[in-house]
Amino acid sequence: MRLLRSTDMALRVLMRLAVADGSSPTTREVAADMGVPYTHAAKVVAELRHRDLLAARRGRGGGLTLTEAGR
Repeated sequence: MRLLRSTDMALRVLMRLAVADGSSPTTREVAADMGVPYTHAAKVVAELRHRDLLAARRGRGGGLTLTEAGR
């Protein structure tokens, strides 16, 4: 089965956050880890936030975390 690139990236973002060990990586860190452009990762993260699968906190100490629905 073939997945769209954005679907594949969304699954990889969710898996990356599932093994984050309590840390809250930023969108830039996740994009760099996956080797994808930041802008594309940001669009995928925005869609996942819209669907309440992850939460994003801005500022110092911010980052991405899975919501209860995303677990």
